[in-house]
Amino acid sequence: MVAKTKKSVSLPDSLLEEFTLLNNGMNFSEFLENALIHYINKLKRQERRKRDIDIINANAKRFNKETEENLRFQALK
Repeated sequence: MVAKTKKSVSLPDSLLEEFTLLNNGMNFSEFLENALIHYINKLKRQERRKRDIDIINANAKRFNKETEENLRFQALK
């Protein structure tokens, strides 16, 4: 079982009203936990994509040169 900690969160009434209308039987703690998990995973994906793009950009000149060489070689065949 995962240890849990209580935290106090202040939210606008309108947001809580929307949750009440759309909760589909899920309690607020479950909903908030799931929402945080999804949001944190989204942030991690964005960070991985940013690192991937940085790697690609750092190597773009070399990749382009290799591609040009391959195209020239194919044109000679």
